[in-house]
Amino acid sequence: MARVPRNVITVSPPNLDRTGFLSLEQGLAGPDLPTGRDWLIDRLTEGLQVRMLRPPLRGFIEFIPGRATWRPIRETDQSVVIECLRVDATAGRSVGIGALLRVAEDWARYYGFSSLLMLLRDTDDPDMRAELRRQSYQVVDQTIGGMQLWGLVLQGPVALPLLPQDWRSRAAQLGPGLVIQTLGHGDRNRSRAEDLLTLGREAGILSRLDHIRTAEQARTRLACPDAMSCVALEGDLVGNSDWSVMQLWQEIRRRRRL
Repeated sequence: MARVPRNVITVSPPNLDRTGFLSLEQGLAGPDLPTGRDWLIDRLTEGLQVRMLRPPLRGFIEFIPGRATWRPIRETDQSVVIECLRVDATAGRSVGIGALLRVAEDWARYYGFSSLLMLLRDTDDPDMRAELRRQSYQVVDQTIGGMQLWGLVLQGPVALPLLPQDWRSRAAQLGPGLVIQTLGHGDRNRSRAEDLLTLGREAGILSRLDHIRTAEQARTRLACPDAMSCVALEGDLVGNSDWSVMQLWQEIRRRRRL
């Protein structure tokens, strides 16, 4: 097996509750991005790897073979995708980020993958982007919303995966009315979708949920690149997953002239 440093814990179904990982994730990723326990166990079964820093350090990384990633990236079979990386804002933060990146790299090299990938917005965490550069990652593609695909070649030469660019077409295929795509990975995400659908229905707008249920669906059908949830009105995207329900609803009202 790939070596795991002493200051890093491997999270798995048997030790999930003992490690306190779900509380750590909610504390670092924020109340809008909690992961449901059942969802996480299903993802671990799919091949998701979770590592967390030992206390007193606070941080974690989630990475997965590209064939099982829920991030909308094309041609990822030979890659490992870092799906989430969070480290507490402390004096040693960059050290923690670097340590977790190296854990993912060691794992990917051990299992013979050709590259490591990570999606970030161009305005995201400057410490993260600085550490990626220090570890020789480069921006290899970009798409709408300032979303960038960072990549590290582990063995090559190799053609790196790319981001989809057909977002308009994906949104249009969702059809008429208000459509919310959700991965359903946590109660907060589901509640947010249900609240917005209720507002739409009460206003007389045809409204429905499009539940993404598999990694392949996420890669091929998600209508926006941030891979949390997508909101479309009459086949056009509305806002992004950072927007609150009321921000989304006000934009929907503006477009519908309600």
